[in-house]
Amino acid sequence: MKRLLPFLLLILAVAASAYGVTRYLNTRTPADQWSWLRREFHLSDTQFARIRALHEAYQPVCADHCSRIMAVQHRLDELEGTTAKNSPAYLAALKEWAELKRECNEATLQHLRRVAREMDPDQGSRYLALMVPRVTQFDHRAPRGVR
Repeated sequence: MKRLLPFLLLILAVAASAYGVTRYLNTRTPADQWSWLRREFHLSDTQFARIRALHEAYQPVCADHCSRIMAVQHRLDELEGTTAKNSPAYLAALKEWAELKRECNEATLQHLRRVAREMDPDQGSRYLALMVPRVTQFDHRAPRGVR
């Protein structure tokens, strides 16, 4: 019984520490992603500023793709509950979703190539090697991140 209180306090301390670490990792800001990009690819101030400008210019395009894809995904979800998956409406929505996904992927790949051109050639190649698979394997069901 004498050991129960210290044991419970230890468990409480471990749980609080785990909560704190998890909370910290989940609340990192996009600035952390920018810091990672700058550090990971050894970007100069000029390169970083150009890449940041490219990213800001691409944000409305990305937001448009996301909203259109989410609208079609929502329509697909509704149709799944009310019609057969081989109905004309469902097949049309599925075709539209696939086309939007292709359009989004192609635009994102072009954006990544523009970003890579702002980097030193070796770093740009490494950047593309890291990011292109993420784009081609992305399922468009959640937002995409830099890292």
